[in-house]
Amino acid sequence: PSRISRMSAGAAAPVTPKKSYSDDREYRIVKLKNDLVAILVSDPETDKAGAALDVHVGHFSDPEELSGLAHFLEHMLFMGTKTHPDENKYSKLISKHGGRSNAFTSTENTNYYFDVVPDKLEEILELFAGFFTEPLFAQSSTDREMKAVHSENAQNILNDSWRAFQLLKTTSNPAHPFSKFGTGNLATLRDGPKAKGIDTRSELIKFHKAHYSANIMKLCILGKESLDDLEALAVKYFSGVENKSLSVPTWDSVPFDANSLGRKFEVVPIKELRRLDIMWPLPPVRSLYTKKPTSLLGHLFGHEGKGSILSTLKKNGWANELSGGLYQETTSFCTFAISIDLTPKGLEECEGIVVLIYQYVQLLQNATDEDWQLAFNECRDVANMNFRFKGKESPFNYCSSLAGKLQKYKDTDVLAGPWEYKELDVKLLRSMVELMTPENMRIHLTSPTFKGKTELKEKWYETEYNVIEFDEKFLKMCGSPEESKELALPTPNEFIATDFELVNPKDEKNNKSTAERKKTYPEKLVDEDGLIVWHKTDDVFHKPKGCVYVNIICPRIFSSPRSTTLADMFVLATEDSLAEFTYDAQIASLSYSLSLTKKGFQLKVSGYNDKLPVLLKRVVERIKTLKVDPSVFERLKEKTTRQYMDFFRRQPYMHALYNQARVLETNKWDVNSKIQEVKAMSVEDLQAFANTVVDDADLEILVFGNFLEGKAREISSLVKSSLKCKPLAPSVRPKLRSVKLEEGTTYTVATKGYNPADVNSCVCALYQIGEESYPTLARLSLLGHLIREPAFDQLRTKEQLGYSVFSTPSSVLGSLNLLILVQSPTKGGSYLNDRVEAFIQMYRKELAAMDEDTFKANMTAVIKKKKEKDKTMRQEANRHWAEIAYRQYKFDKVDQEVKELENLTLQDVLDFFDKHVAISATRSKLSTQIFGKDATIGESQDDSKDESKKKEEAKNEESKASEPPAGEVQPAGEVQEQELPPVPEDTTKQVDIGDFDQFVCGMPLYPCFLR
Repeated sequence: PSRISRMSAGAAAPVTPKKSYSDDREYRIVKLKNDLVAILVSDPETDKAGAALDVHVGHFSDPEELSGLAHFLEHMLFMGTKTHPDENKYSKLISKHGGRSNAFTSTENTNYYFDVVPDKLEEILELFAGFFTEPLFAQSSTDREMKAVHSENAQNILNDSWRAFQLLKTTSNPAHPFSKFGTGNLATLRDGPKAKGIDTRSELIKFHKAHYSANIMKLCILGKESLDDLEALAVKYFSGVENKSLSVPTWDSVPFDANSLGRKFEVVPIKELRRLDIMWPLPPVRSLYTKKPTSLLGHLFGHEGKGSILSTLKKNGWANELSGGLYQETTSFCTFAISIDLTPKGLEECEGIVVLIYQYVQLLQNATDEDWQLAFNECRDVANMNFRFKGKESPFNYCSSLAGKLQKYKDTDVLAGPWEYKELDVKLLRSMVELMTPENMRIHLTSPTFKGKTELKEKWYETEYNVIEFDEKFLKMCGSPEESKELALPTPNEFIATDFELVNPKDEKNNKSTAERKKTYPEKLVDEDGLIVWHKTDDVFHKPKGCVYVNIICPRIFSSPRSTTLADMFVLATEDSLAEFTYDAQIASLSYSLSLTKKGFQLKVSGYNDKLPVLLKRVVERIKTLKVDPSVFERLKEKTTRQYMDFFRRQPYMHALYNQARVLETNKWDVNSKIQEVKAMSVEDLQAFANTVVDDADLEILVFGNFLEGKAREISSLVKSSLKCKPLAPSVRPKLRSVKLEEGTTYTVATKGYNPADVNSCVCALYQIGEESYPTLARLSLLGHLIREPAFDQLRTKEQLGYSVFSTPSSVLGSLNLLILVQSPTKGGSYLNDRVEAFIQMYRKELAAMDEDTFKANMTAVIKKKKEKDKTMRQEANRHWAEIAYRQYKFDKVDQEVKELENLTLQDVLDFFDKHVAISATRSKLSTQIFGKDATIGESQDDSKDESKKKEEAKNEESKASEPPAGEVQPAGEVQEQELPPVPEDTTKQVDIGDFDQFVCGMPLYPCFLR
C-alpha cells in the first residue's frame, strides 16, 4: 500500500499513462493539493535521476514595455533562494555530483530541468523546488543577468534562423503577442525601462507573482526510487508552490491578418542562402493529436520519392532540398510551412515553384478517401512500430520533454500521444487543404541578390527586406493551376519492416539487472589483407534493429585540396542519386549516412534489421558505380560552393576551433583553397574521380545488433563484393599524426573575424597534455569535470564576458588537451585570453584548498558518468565503433579509466594541473583568438586592470541607484561584485603563428595514431 495518503497528494486519483511495450520504467501521474500535476518515473536501473518543471507562460505574456521579461525571469530564477541565497550553490552542487541543468523560454512556456547522480536527487530537488516557492531575485544578480540575456541575443544577431523567425513575428499582426521580441536585450530590459522610470526588477517580481502559479505548472521527477517514494518527494517539496488559480492566457486577435498575408517578403540573409518559405496560418491543432492532420500533410508535402514535389523540382534544376510540416504550434494557432533550398535557376523561377506547390494542393483536393487512407496507414504503422520498439531516453531531456507534454496531452496519452494515429478524419484534412489558398499565404524569398535593393529593415535584428503584395495574375495562377502530369501521391512503402523476430530473445526467467550482466564486446570474424570484420549480436536491448558500419580507407582523397573537394562532391552526388530510393527507407526508420573521415569514407546504415541489407546493398553498389548527370553536377557544384562560403558566416568560436585544427592537424586544407577547387571542377573531373576512388582501399566493418554470425559474414561479403576494393599497400596506408607543441611555450594565432559584420570576439585556449594513456585520460577527465563549473561561474556569471563559455577535455588524433573557450560581444580576443589566464591562476588556489570529501564526491561523479549504460543500440554501436574506426580496439577502455580514477588523489590532479595548465616551463599552450568587428588585434593586458577600475567606479556611482525598492530588505549572503582577479605574468616563450602550413611543416609530430 502507498505510504502517501491520497489527501496529501490531492483529491484526484492517480493516472497510469499508456506506455511502450519496450519501456521498463514505471509511471504515475498525480495532482497535488495545490493543483500542480506531476508525472513520476521510477527506473531502478537508471544512471541519472532528474526533474523538470514547465510553467505555462512564455514571452507572449511579456509587458509591451519590457520585451524579453519572461526570458529574463528564466535567467534570474536560478540565482538563489531565500533559504539558500548563494546564487551559485545550485549549479555548483549539480556539477559536483555529475549533473547538469538548463532552461528555455518559448512563446507560451518556460521549462526548467536538471539531472544528477541518483543518490543526490532529493538534495538537488530541495534546491530546485525553492526556485518556485521562494525565489530571491537578488538585486546584485539583476544587472549581470541582463547582460547575460544581452550576450545571448548578440550571439544570435547574425543567425539566419533567428532573423527569419523574428521577421515573421515583427511583420505579423501587432495586436497579437506573436509579434513580440521574446529574447530581450539591454535596450528592452535596462535602458528603455530606465528612461521611462520603470524599475525592471520590480516589474520582474510583479510578473512572477502574476504568472507563476502551481495550477499551470507541470512537474516530472525521475529516479531509482519507487513511485510511492517519488510521490512523497513531489508532495514534500512542491506542495508549497502557491496556487493562484490562474487561467492559461488566451488571445482574441489572430496572428496573421489581411495586412500580413497575400504577400511576398524579399529577405537579405547573412549566409549564402537561397530559400523559399511558403507559409499558411491554420487553426490550432493541439487537441487533434489523435488525428495528426498536420503530420499527415507534412508526410505528403515533404515526401521525396518519385512523383513528389522535390523530385519534380530537382528534375527542373530548381531545388536541392525541401521540408514540409508544422512550423509554429501554439494554443491559439499554428502555421504550416514548406521550405525549399533553391538553385540560382530556382530563384528565377520562384513563381513557377509556388504554382507547382498549388498543383500539389490541387492533387490533395482531388484525393480519394482511399488515397488518404493509404497515407494514414503508412504513418500509423511506422509510428506504432517506432513506439513499440523505442529506445530509452536520457533523463535530462526526457524530464524536460515529459513536463512539457503534460501541458499538451491528456494524462493517459502523455507517453503514447505523440506517436499514435488513432483516427483518420478526411473531412478535417480537406478543410485544412482548403485553407491553403494564395490569399491566406505568405512567401519569404531569401537571397543575397536582394542586397542593396531593399527598402525596409526589421527592428530587432536589422534584417533588410521588401514587402510585395501578390498581384491578381499570380493569385489566379495559384488559385486555378493546370493539372500536373509529373506530380503523384506516394506509392506503398516496401521498406516497412514486417519481421520482428529476435535472434537472441530476452530470457525473462533468468533476467539479470544491467549491473549483473557480463559485458561482451565485438569479436573479429575476418582479418585478411584489406578486410577486417567485427560482429556482436545484441544482448542488451533485445530489439529487431541493427547497425552496419563500414570504413572505406582510401587516404588519397586527402592528398590535396582538390582531392578533398572532389570527395565532398562525390558524397553529395551519391546521396542525391539515391534520394528517391532511400526516402521510403528513411520513413520506415532505416537510415544511412555517407561522410568523410580523416581516413576516407564512412558508411553507417542502421534501423530495423528486416530490410536493412536491401538498403545497404543499394548504397554500396552506388558508391562503386556512380554516374554523374551533367545537370545534377551543376546544381551540386553550386550547393557545395555555397556550403564552403557559409563557413565565413559561422560563429567566431567555430572559426577559432578551425584555426586550432589548422595548427594541430596535418593535411587540414584551407577553405579558400577548396572554394577555388570546386569552382574549377568539371563534371568530367568528378566522374573520373568516382570511377576509381574506391579501387584501392582497405575495408573495416562492424555488424552489430539483431544479427547472428552467419548473417554478419553474409553482409560483409555483400560489401566486399560490391565495392571490389584492392587492398592498400602498407606504405600508402593513412598515418594520422598531430603537432607536438614545445613545452614552456605559448603559441598565439590572432586574426580578425572571418565575418566582418560580427561584433563577437573569441578565445580558444588549448592546453596540450600529451599522448593518450589511461593515467592521462583519468587525470584529464577529473580535471575537466572539476574546472567546468568554476570556469563558467567566473567567466560568464561573474565577469559577464559573454554567453558562450565552456571548458572540456578534447582529443586531436590521439593527443589530449584541455580546452577553455569564451566568446564575447564586448571584449577582444587577447583580453579574453588574459581573463582565462587570470581564472587559471585563481582556480589553482581553489583546487589546492579543496577538502577531501569534495574531491571524492567529484571523483565519484566522474566514475558514475563513465560507467553510465548505453541507452540505445546505436549508442553502444557508436562506442565500439570509436575504437574500431581508429584501430585502437580498447573495448574495455571505460573499465581501465575507472581503475585509474579510483586511485587518484588530489595531489595527483594538482601535479597534473601544475605541469600542463598553470604557467610553467612544462606547459604547452595554443591560444587561437578571433577579433570581432569593433575589436583591435593585440590589445594590451592592461585592459583588464583598467576594466577592473572602471567596474569599481561604476559600482560606486550606481550604488545609490541600486538600493532595493522601498519596503524590501536586501537579503543577506548575496554574491557581491568583486574586483577582477589579476592577470598573471606569462613567463613562457611566446610564439606568434602566421602561416599555418609553414608552421605545421616545421613542427615535431606525435607518433601515428592510426594503427
